[in-house]
Amino acid sequence: MELKMVMNSSGLWIASSIMILVILVQSILFLREAFKTAEKLNMPRERCYAGMRSAMITSIGPAFAPVIILLALIAVLGAPTAWMRLSDIGAARTELAMVTLSSKVIGVDPQSAAFNLKAFAYSLWGMALNNLGWMLVALLFTPKMTGMVSKLNQKYDPKWMKYLMAGATVGLFAFLLSGQLIGAKSANWYAAVISAAVMFGISKIFKNQQKLQELSLGIAMLAGMMLATAIS
Repeated sequence: MELKMVMNSSGLWIASSIMILVILVQSILFLREAFKTAEKLNMPRERCYAGMRSAMITSIGPAFAPVIILLALIAVLGAPTAWMRLSDIGAARTELAMVTLSSKVIGVDPQSAAFNLKAFAYSLWGMALNNLGWMLVALLFTPKMTGMVSKLNQKYDPKWMKYLMAGATVGLFAFLLSGQLIGAKSANWYAAVISAAVMFGISKIFKNQQKLQELSLGIAMLAGMMLATAIS
């Protein structure tokens, strides 16, 4: 009873809200800087809005998956912490895994009745420290990326550097996709093939339809999930 009261207390709602406010302020600052940079590049505001629309629609598909884990996190950690962690990090499976690992340090299963206030505190620390490495890498190396790219473009053909970066992006997504396909159920393969076919079809058949191109990734993901579920 004490644990439930702490997990859903007004103090944790306030503490979690502080992080959400930081995220909102950060998002506004990034958006403002993006618009400033677009002006320096003489990029029309309409293209900026088109990119924003495309990103927002595309995010709908990936947002479905964490919902189930969000409910699991709420059951284990309470609504304030689950709200804050998934708004901040977004990697729902990672957060749930860290809760399990952290609580098992003291020999407690997060789904058992033995999950107490101490295990809850361990879970909070585990989730926080799990992100420390990513934050440090981003803090230390991100400011240097522009200079590194400039040096590579000076030393090598910029055209091939562009191809190299495009290849790295394709490789990254291929790696993420392969993890969902190797040894997986047939539904995963259906979803991947259908999504790829829809994406290819939209990009080729409706290549002159700018509005539809903006929505192509989101449409492909939704089509893959829905049709794969129907077939399976």
